[in-house]
Amino acid sequence: MSDGALTIEWTAIDDVIASIEAFLGERGIAPDDMLALESANSVPGALTLLALLSRGASFAFLPAPVSTAPAQPLPRFLRHRIRVRSPLAEGKGDPVSLLRPETFLEVRAIEDHRPLPQGSPLRRGRLLLRTSGSLDSPKLVVHTHEGLLGNALNAVERLCLDGADRVLIPVPLAHMYGLGAGFLPALSVGASIALLEGANLLRYMERERSFRPTVAFLSPNLCAMLLRPRSAPSHYRHVVVAGDKLSPEAFQKAEALYRRVVNLYGSTEMGVICAADARETEGPRAVTVGRPLPGVALRLEPQPGSSEGDGSPGDIRCAHPHGFEGYVDGDGCPLAGDAAAQAGWYATRDLGRLHPGGHLEVLGRGDHAVKRDGRLVMLAEVERALERLSGVERAAVVVAGETKRGRGIVAFCTPRAGADIAPGSVRRACQESLPAYAVPDEIRLLPALPLLPSGKLDRRALQRSVSASHSPHEASPDHGHRPS
Repeated sequence: MSDGALTIEWTAIDDVIASIEAFLGERGIAPDDMLALESANSVPGALTLLALLSRGASFAFLPAPVSTAPAQPLPRFLRHRIRVRSPLAEGKGDPVSLLRPETFLEVRAIEDHRPLPQGSPLRRGRLLLRTSGSLDSPKLVVHTHEGLLGNALNAVERLCLDGADRVLIPVPLAHMYGLGAGFLPALSVGASIALLEGANLLRYMERERSFRPTVAFLSPNLCAMLLRPRSAPSHYRHVVVAGDKLSPEAFQKAEALYRRVVNLYGSTEMGVICAADARETEGPRAVTVGRPLPGVALRLEPQPGSSEGDGSPGDIRCAHPHGFEGYVDGDGCPLAGDAAAQAGWYATRDLGRLHPGGHLEVLGRGDHAVKRDGRLVMLAEVERALERLSGVERAAVVVAGETKRGRGIVAFCTPRAGADIAPGSVRRACQESLPAYAVPDEIRLLPALPLLPSGKLDRRALQRSVSASHSPHEASPDHGHRPS
């Protein structure tokens, strides 16, 4: 395992984990103390994660704080904060030695600590992750260690991972995609793992050249950035993509470059739910996320006015043998009624459609749809229509204000390299490809769409920008705005 600065062989891991456990004991951390682990993608961070799992500790695994994002308050029931020094932090402290945890770990007591009762199940063997917060406020999700490992092992065969693989992980380990779909499955088969912190185009290309991965786990945004004209690297077997959907054009380009694209669908609560099979070459692979993993069951709840089995979209429900236990608040108390589970079926809040053979197409968030002229408009379908236009690279759609048709639709678009597009021309093109009730009321052009640290689109930032300006019916005569 390597991170570009440090490398460790699997045979040496036990000694490092033992030294981390001894370090924590010397700092007065008891086995049932609840902890916060803050780490970027690094070898010291991954080893500390494994040490906490090995000792059966309960802890929240959180991304390392970044200056560009507002700090999230730590839950009050956590007693100690363990912060892992980044290997990218040059000139700060002594050189990192993996057998000397004091060179890469900082332990501090958390102020205003409020311990949980001794009998609380949260005190042992639990991992807590924050949801991404792309559409609403982040929540703390509780997993058992056993469930987390079971989820990871369940994904190995579908993702076609084995000990000969070289797996590159540029997505955050402190999110379920990087941890439960990428790191733990690759670790379980003994694959070589390269962790990449602060992934951007340059860093990724440098690591790709030196590590020569056979498999990589990408966000759609990073994947799109990598689709520049170049020779196809021969070492890839496939790349895994999760989060938002690639456009059909981007999917085809990625397949030409990386040999195979494996679309994956999951959540912080359920881990990996569906994934395409990397060995399959036929079927609706560009638009679907494959079939449910072994033991995972799906059902679609029909939308009002539609009937089950007529091919209409439905709310996706999931029953997972390795899903989460529930949500908790900052005091460790269960959030009653917020787990959205009825008789064992978790409501993902996504809309989907099943294709022949059980392949699932995810259409977007259930709350990412509006009624206009009495018709249901899936905003994800509007986004895909925009991304099919010749001058549009990426698109995101939000709802704002009221119009004669119903709720207003505002579309944010980024232009393709070298393209000269105007809001009015984009809207006129939409009128040729979308029904009238689905055409955005306003087009706004941006140089780039805002992203969360996980690589997901930050829809809340777009919604705030719309709310802070004016409503769609107040748009300029060409129905849009150019970037200032």
